[in-house]
Amino acid sequence: MVFKRVVTCIVEVGFESLIRKYFPYGEFRRWQWEIARTIYEALSTGRVALIEAPTGVGKTASALAAALAYSEESSSKVLFLIKTKNEAQAPIRELSKLRERGLDVDYVIIRNRPDMCCIASSKKLPYEEFLEECRLLRSRGECEYYINSRKANLNNVMRIVLDNTGNATSYTKTLCSMALCPYEASREYLRNSRVGIMTYYYVFSMNKPESVNVDLGNSVLIIDEAHNLPDSISSLNSTSLSLISINASIAEVKKFVDDDELKARTLRILKGLQTYMTKVSEVLESETMVSLELGDVLQFFEDFQAVVDSYYEIIRKKRMGGVTIPYTPLSRVMEFHRALLSKVGGFGIFLVRDEQGVSLTYKCIDPSIISGPILNKVGGAVLMSGTLPPRDYIVSMLGITRDVEEFRVGFRDYVSSENYEIYVLDTVTTRYVERDEEEFSNIANALAQVYMNYNLNKAILAIFPSYAVLKSVRKYLPPGINYVMELGTTSIDEVLSKLRDSKKILIMAVAGGKLVEGVEYRLGNENLLGMVIIVGVPYPEPSDYLDSVMEILAARLNDRRMAWELTYQWPAIVRIKQAVGRAFRSESDRAIIILMDRRFRDARLYKIFNEYFGKYNIISDLNSLINRIRF
Repeated sequence: MVFKRVVTCIVEVGFESLIRKYFPYGEFRRWQWEIARTIYEALSTGRVALIEAPTGVGKTASALAAALAYSEESSSKVLFLIKTKNEAQAPIRELSKLRERGLDVDYVIIRNRPDMCCIASSKKLPYEEFLEECRLLRSRGECEYYINSRKANLNNVMRIVLDNTGNATSYTKTLCSMALCPYEASREYLRNSRVGIMTYYYVFSMNKPESVNVDLGNSVLIIDEAHNLPDSISSLNSTSLSLISINASIAEVKKFVDDDELKARTLRILKGLQTYMTKVSEVLESETMVSLELGDVLQFFEDFQAVVDSYYEIIRKKRMGGVTIPYTPLSRVMEFHRALLSKVGGFGIFLVRDEQGVSLTYKCIDPSIISGPILNKVGGAVLMSGTLPPRDYIVSMLGITRDVEEFRVGFRDYVSSENYEIYVLDTVTTRYVERDEEEFSNIANALAQVYMNYNLNKAILAIFPSYAVLKSVRKYLPPGINYVMELGTTSIDEVLSKLRDSKKILIMAVAGGKLVEGVEYRLGNENLLGMVIIVGVPYPEPSDYLDSVMEILAARLNDRRMAWELTYQWPAIVRIKQAVGRAFRSESDRAIIILMDRRFRDARLYKIFNEYFGKYNIISDLNSLINRIRF
């Protein structure tokens, strides 16, 4: 018995010292050691680690320390996966600190080819055209960056690059300054590096034009912002054909195809699709997505060789006309047809309406068919987020059959109750059946009154359930409100630039959008947010797609009520938690949270958020709310 205790002590000290070796800082902050230990033990025993902790706890440093400690013992590679390229800064920061401490932890950053291209003119091309030009230049030996990358001693090169890297942009610029292709150099050096930083795309996209060569069976995946993973896998593996592309294809066939029979056959297919999409789109007046029968769409592709022949005829004509990199929208039709033929189970076909118009979308409705084989065979997996959904949802949606180890740090475990106030204003709602111009006006008035009576020189982040609701409310804002409205082109850098000039701004953003997910409202160590307002409950819009997802969950869980909650309610809860998290990036941050919808009184939401925040003040009068926040 004594011997066993001694051995256990030695083992624990051994792995603790190994984790500390790869921890970028001198001391662990609260919860960081527990996170690192949970991850290390999960990896060592073949389990999947699920980590939830608010932003600011330091999940990235802990996860990398544990994964690198395990990789030293197992000789495995660590792949740090992010949803968007902008989220690469956290792992770069921690790995750079390790190198500053003298640990030679080499890593690569892999973004898509256009982002890493050194040729400015090529980067401006549409994605498909860029890939075509890139292939052409490489095949002709006309890209000096590519040629140099194939010849360079990357061991020496990457050491210089990493010593001069502060972020993904400087990483790319340094490689370009050395006349090397950043994408090819990174892709090649990934074989030798300890860590690869890349988006979900490179692991979870099935039919991707860009790829990396890595043995997943001998790799540890750290999946950041993992609450996004099911939806991201679905989007990555879905293919769309827009009505705009159909119309453009019709115009090109008429212009370039001379053979009357070939032209007629191709136009029959394209015009059939055009008529069908236009007719079905009439159903979408009150819906954004409607399910279709696969056979109803496939019937238009029976003579598809005509489209293929027309494609090559158009490309030939454009090359004869002097177009170096010819492109035709018919390639979109061909890509969509290939998708219909290559995927069977776990996919559905839908007609979708968005800001770009109407599209046919062959969409992945069961991400587990892609993630399951990966997560169950990979060397190790860590899924972490500040707002991780329930275990049942993650396991079911991602098809995880391995044992799971969880560690969750709640909001109240991290942020002192003295640092925040929670108010529910129950005088308004964005509930779909109650939306009208009067309700939008009432919401705008409430926002304006809060803004004008809030005396701190800090920004207010107002989160809306959709762009449609945001726009409908904005038009009723009175003059004198200094606001920024999220648009398709709005970036967090633009918002931060405006906050440098005036800190008291009403930032109007969309739940799950670019001004909420994975961004920080800080200048140096200063938190710029003093208030977060959740305008409405950001439930996903009901659709045939989500109903299909719900049916999958109901079958797996044998519980239809839980399936509904996981499909519709939990995404809204995660979005709210994500939004609130923007105001608390350290334990010392302070903010007011206003839940602006009467549905937050309902028993289920009340229970969830009262437990999450530990307090819940329901206000039934706008003036009472103003008196609470005025100081």
